[in-house]
Amino acid sequence: MEKGMVITVSKTSTPETDEIKAEVQQTEQKAENEKNGASDKGAKPSEKEDEQVSKLLVENEQLKQELNELQDTHRRVLAEYANYKRRTEQEKEQLSSFVKADTIKALLPALDNLERAIDAPPGDEYKKGIDMTIRQLKDLLKSQGLEVIAPLGETFDPNIHHAVMREDAEDVEPDTVTEVYQKGYQLGGRLLRPAMVKVAN
Repeated sequence: MEKGMVITVSKTSTPETDEIKAEVQQTEQKAENEKNGASDKGAKPSEKEDEQVSKLLVENEQLKQELNELQDTHRRVLAEYANYKRRTEQEKEQLSSFVKADTIKALLPALDNLERAIDAPPGDEYKKGIDMTIRQLKDLLKSQGLEVIAPLGETFDPNIHHAVMREDAEDVEPDTVTEVYQKGYQLGGRLLRPAMVKVAN
């Protein structure tokens, strides 16, 4: 059917006209239903929007409260960390002071023996006093974890030995330490001083 064409329905009722009238009524009713439905649908989104806005406002307030709580927690953590750091530094300083005091206190008897040895006349007692002092120092340092590096006859190790001289030596394997000029020391696996040695070629 072309647009703009007017259909004149005869007053005479026939099956064909009744069918057309029914179709027209159905079309009008459907349009009216769609109109009413559109009106209803137009109101529902507005209610949903109001509900969503209210929900978002509540969530926004909750988020603000959580943010404030997190900020307070963050400030407390920073303050606690600052206090912890200050206490740790103080304890470290105190511990270092105690260690120094204990070490010095342990060295005092050896110092006393050295002074007595100097005051004593040369002889066997003098040598005996020096030997006693050396033993005291060695025992003290060993008790603190000090290890002596005296590698005579051992294979040269560049990690803990320092070769100051090399020599051709018979009946000795190459890279064998043939002489120790100065002992080395390490503490807890940490090298304090390498041993100064002579090494065979």
